[in-house]
Amino acid sequence: MKFPWFPGHMARAKQTMKQHLSGIDLVIEVLDARIPRTSRNPDIRGITEMRPRVVVLAKQDLADPKETEAWLKILRADGLACYAINAETGEGVEDVVSGISRLASEIMLKLQDRRRRPRPFRVMVIGIPNVGKSSLINRIAGRRSAKTGAKPGITRGKQWIRVGRAIELLDMPGVLSPRMDDPEDLFKLAATGALTEESFDAVQVAEGLLETLRGRAYHALTARFKLGDIQDRDGHTILRLIGEKRGCLGSGGTIDVSRAAVIVLSEFRKGLFGRVTLDPAVDDRLEAES
Repeated sequence: MKFPWFPGHMARAKQTMKQHLSGIDLVIEVLDARIPRTSRNPDIRGITEMRPRVVVLAKQDLADPKETEAWLKILRADGLACYAINAETGEGVEDVVSGISRLASEIMLKLQDRRRRPRPFRVMVIGIPNVGKSSLINRIAGRRSAKTGAKPGITRGKQWIRVGRAIELLDMPGVLSPRMDDPEDLFKLAATGALTEESFDAVQVAEGLLETLRGRAYHALTARFKLGDIQDRDGHTILRLIGEKRGCLGSGGTIDVSRAAVIVLSEFRKGLFGRVTLDPAVDDRLEAES
């Protein structure tokens, strides 16, 4: 998979991030719980310098709970405060708020000791596109302040959101890594919705996803589409079977695999094949940072 997936607004977002760091007290890095390693930008450590950092695994309701727990242990063992959340329902968000509040109290006390003027605690929220940053911010703020949407790239510019009198949140546009050229990583980003639909071949991604689901969510996949035995079927064959089952037919009764691919990707992103993690916790390629 090769495509121009690092648009100019992402490069500008990285520059904006660097410009605002001098006034930031804490960085929240939001990862997709289905792809904790792949959704992590390896440049973040260098960009955020020595700022305290909290990691949030969003969309935990879509990820395998055992894998999520394993990832939390991996990240916490590296010295990071880490939480798993579902921003849509608010599950786990209270723990994030409590963690932020504790850090805010510690940092504000240090400012008082230096006889600095009281000011709000400033938090920068970063992550890849469509990972759920704005949804998390809206939950913390208790109102719909940040723009959200199903398509990646909704947040095109920085947004400051005030939370009471004590905290200010800076919602940054989604930033992917310019060095991410691994086809497997690109596949996972496309499958989970981090890339725009125009930037990849949906049929190719759906076929790869079906082969993955055949191994990790076999019963859910076959039950969802009433497929029967597909143990020895490849992704292309399974996609054609799904197209036939769902009535994705073109002229002359041919199977429209493009329509079938859209169905597969949409239903995966909604969690209709169960809770699936594409980055197993045994995968130690995560660029662990302290």
